[in-house]
Amino acid sequence: MSTANNQYSYGIAYGSLPQGKHSFRFEVSDAFFRRFEGSEISEGHVSVHVDAEKAGSFMTLAFDMEGDVKVSCDRCLDEFFAPVAFEGVLTVSFTGDAEEDDFSEDEVINMQSGDTEVDLAQYIYESICLSLPMQRLHPNDEQGRSTCNKDMLAKLQALQEEAQRARSENSLWSKLSANGTATK
Repeated sequence: MSTANNQYSYGIAYGSLPQGKHSFRFEVSDAFFRRFEGSEISEGHVSVHVDAEKAGSFMTLAFDMEGDVKVSCDRCLDEFFAPVAFEGVLTVSFTGDAEEDDFSEDEVINMQSGDTEVDLAQYIYESICLSLPMQRLHPNDEQGRSTCNKDMLAKLQALQEEAQRARSENSLWSKLSANGTATK
């Protein structure tokens, strides 16, 4: 098993890689996420395992990623660590003219002639982001209660009650009742 574990290298040098099966491991840490400007992920640790099979003019990469990343809660805005897991297949074409249709549902990267390494950083980053749930909320505790920031939840509750009160006071029916026009 090869370990491509340079802190900043997330590539596979396929130029010198012999035909056949190979395995690679990458460790994604905080420095990785800082490489992506405007990233919604501020910190994290994700283990990336890649099984590669080089054959002829292409290489198939099967990814298995698992770890935790720090994101903002959509409810209370505090940050928390959310688990991530991803499995996917990426096909690397050395001829530069492959299309996704050629490889069923796999994603395809076309390398240019003269390239000898495929950089996987962008694919890894996007896969981690896609593995996050649409709505990111603190997990509930053992009793099923939210672990969100209690002060923020209290403020949200007060704002909801105030909005409900304002809606009922400003409704058409309450205005008619006040004028004595509404009938029961």
